[in-house]
Amino acid sequence: MPSDEHKLVVFYDGSCPFCTFSATRLKKLDWMNNLQIYDLYTPEVLQKYHIPYEEAILRIQVINKKQERKEGLEALLEISKFIPSLCFFLPIFWLTIKLGLGTKIYDWIARNRFLFPVPGYCPIPDDKGK
Repeated sequence: MPSDEHKLVVFYDGSCPFCTFSATRLKKLDWMNNLQIYDLYTPEVLQKYHIPYEEAILRIQVINKKQERKEGLEALLEISKFIPSLCFFLPIFWLTIKLGLGTKIYDWIARNRFLFPVPGYCPIPDDKGK
């Protein structure tokens, strides 16, 4: 249920330095105030938007004005539509998704966040819940 002034609701893992850094950057880039960004640990926010915790902890989640939930690279595609400085990535994200590689690439990056020069690291569970 995005509010009237926000076109997209974004959920990130506030316990993860990589995710928190990314969410902070998104807030700075959202100069048109199109995004409502929530830490997934905000009390009852996942329940309000009907997002399973198990999915939210693995991949970024968004809810658009049509009440559709997108995750992972599809969520990043949605976010890029509202952030002018990220529009460059739209065709790359779209093509990657259409080729069936979007989830694989997103999950690889999520599992290997420590390779990226962002302060902090948080382990996320693998596909087997470990």
